[in-house]
Amino acid sequence: MVNDPTPTGYDCVVVGAGIAGLCAALDLQRRGARVLLVDEGEPGSGASFGNAGIVVNTNLRPVFAGLTPLTLFGMLRNPASPLNVFWHRFPQMAPWFLRMLRHAGAGEVARITAALGSLAGPGAIHYRRLLEEAGAANLVQAKGNVALMRSADELDAQWERMEPIRAAGVTLEKVSGADLRALVPAVADSYTHGLFSPAFQHALDPQALLFRFRDLLVRRGGTWMQARLRSVVADGGRVTGVMTDRGPIQADMVLLAAGTATARFAAANGEKVPHQSVGGYHVMLRRPGVVLDRPLLPMDFRFAVTPMRDAIRLAGIYEFGGEDRAFRRDRIDNMLAHIGKVLPGLRVDVAGTWRGFRSYLPDGLPVLSASRARDNLYYMFGFSSSGMINGPAAGCAIAALMSGQRPEVDLSPFSIARFRGAR
Repeated sequence: MVNDPTPTGYDCVVVGAGIAGLCAALDLQRRGARVLLVDEGEPGSGASFGNAGIVVNTNLRPVFAGLTPLTLFGMLRNPASPLNVFWHRFPQMAPWFLRMLRHAGAGEVARITAALGSLAGPGAIHYRRLLEEAGAANLVQAKGNVALMRSADELDAQWERMEPIRAAGVTLEKVSGADLRALVPAVADSYTHGLFSPAFQHALDPQALLFRFRDLLVRRGGTWMQARLRSVVADGGRVTGVMTDRGPIQADMVLLAAGTATARFAAANGEKVPHQSVGGYHVMLRRPGVVLDRPLLPMDFRFAVTPMRDAIRLAGIYEFGGEDRAFRRDRIDNMLAHIGKVLPGLRVDVAGTWRGFRSYLPDGLPVLSASRARDNLYYMFGFSSSGMINGPAAGCAIAALMSGQRPEVDLSPFSIARFRGAR
């Protein structure tokens, strides 16, 4: 679907057609704004394409919860760990890791979990409305998720780690024996216990979902433009539009929701944040030959196993070191080496592999904020691995802020001002 964009006449330009940018654009449109959506690629061609496909997850905790310097270093040194680093760049990244560890204690984890939960909580409601409006209900299934463990002790330990989630009212169920087999008939016998999260929902094709959302925006009068952002244009302290490789676009407001690129544009406007582009990988296995109705998370291997259209996706890895590093086939091989231990009947027939980059901030929270440097400039990035989950509620909240209305979510934990003085 192609629009013929004009250079003027927009209330808002949204840069970034991932899940967050699309949801913000749709909500701005719902509030009466004339919206132009811009991305250099097709909708959902970045991290929104390659994710694990989880769209509703009420169990969000920061990935660094409970880490200490010793356990972090041990994970980084372990080649089988989901956390990887290019060691020659570690000295540059060490201050970022130290800053992250300052948020790993119980008090900070509780605060961050509550903030993430404020977005994830209403996520299912927003998704339900969007799926109905976009005619995309057939692309999402609500069958829960099972975290797999090999002993009762492992399950008890995980149950305790999830105490803040349970305290917030999220339903979790301990399962074992026949109950576990009923949920995951194909799982290996070595997995004897699990933690079932019934509220989980997953997408059968994440990019197809985002194409439906883009088409909805255009059907309702919005404009879609495939172009590369070069800069934000301002007159004094006020934003007046953007410059793209297809020319200038004038608008009253600009929302930067371009994933890892957003931090670079924020820095160009004098607002530096301690940002890392973290690589993630997936491999698609076609004709898997096993019955799998719901996503799995084997806790000993820490990659997601998600059923999709005629395939199973294995997704995971946190690869620190920058976007210029070569694709590491061994990351894929590591997941393939372990999946047979999870689903022993699985046929390994690789349909495709992928690596993309997610935007990470050291406190595990995104930026959903007005700029401090420019009037009418807004930011929406840093979702780490939760963009597909938190994008709809975040989009609604930032659209309300941009429209001069009160967001349904307290946005103070997500302000860019928390990084004042960052280098």
